[in-house]
Amino acid sequence: MTTMAVITPSYRPDLAGFRRLHASVRRYTDASVNHHVIVPGRDAPLYRDIGSDRLVVWTYQDVLPAGVTPTDRLALATKRVPGLPASFNCAAINWRRPWKPVRGWVLQQIVKMCMVDRVTADVLVNIDSDVVLVRRLGPDHVVQDGTVRLYTLEDSIGPEMRHYRWAETAHELLGLPWTGEDSYPDHIAGLVSWDPRLLRACLDRVEEVSGTSWVQAIAEQLQFSEDFLYGTYVRTFGSEQDLRFQPDTTLCHSYWETEAMAADQVERFVAGFGDEDCAVHIQSNTETDDQVFRAVVERLSGASPR
Repeated sequence: MTTMAVITPSYRPDLAGFRRLHASVRRYTDASVNHHVIVPGRDAPLYRDIGSDRLVVWTYQDVLPAGVTPTDRLALATKRVPGLPASFNCAAINWRRPWKPVRGWVLQQIVKMCMVDRVTADVLVNIDSDVVLVRRLGPDHVVQDGTVRLYTLEDSIGPEMRHYRWAETAHELLGLPWTGEDSYPDHIAGLVSWDPRLLRACLDRVEEVSGTSWVQAIAEQLQFSEDFLYGTYVRTFGSEQDLRFQPDTTLCHSYWETEAMAADQVERFVAGFGDEDCAVHIQSNTETDDQVFRAVVERLSGASPR
């Protein structure tokens, strides 16, 4: 039987969204599936208070190797300093190269990849805190004839997009020539599946190219996407078998707009939900009203997850 684990990095501001996500994981995945959340140490008690027998709470300190130290209290303090640019971000210190500090966005991606050495499962399913399952999600959705699903949307990333720089970083870390093509495939979604065997090989490749640990190599990056790194590795080094399951659908119907979703947009958004979709994703930074999010979930699942 194929085993599956759900992985989510989170932190205190996302707690309410994470509670909703975890309730949906309990409802729509098999009882054998555990949900692993990785959070800053100071936030761990809040997540443990959820009190779920299928929730495993890890701290950054639990999963990060020596040489990278999380600085969540410092990150919180700097947000209160008048005049400090909003772009200043110190989520961790990479003692090998302490300047520039590790940004929170990059650190969340690092700790997610660290779980390959902490969780035993045939497939790791990464689900963001601002996602909610509204249909059953099982191993059959993410594994086909022994091949783990790799979301691939061909020719969708162009030079005008910030994703383009992430693609370049992935090539650099993997020791691949960067030719600056007009377009690259996209592998980013609110719900992404990884083959632990291929992820481990990908990180080994980064170490071979960089001459240092993969964590150290990635911690130095200012522009990075774990999904681009993994997807680029599989597409370049994967076997024929590894490449057999590359659909261009994400299993997750996403709202990517920059403004909050309004109540009168719910029906139009719901109408775009695909037959293969299992989840909905409304970006947390849109600050969409919770009642609107609940209306979407209720329309698609018949009732809010409990």
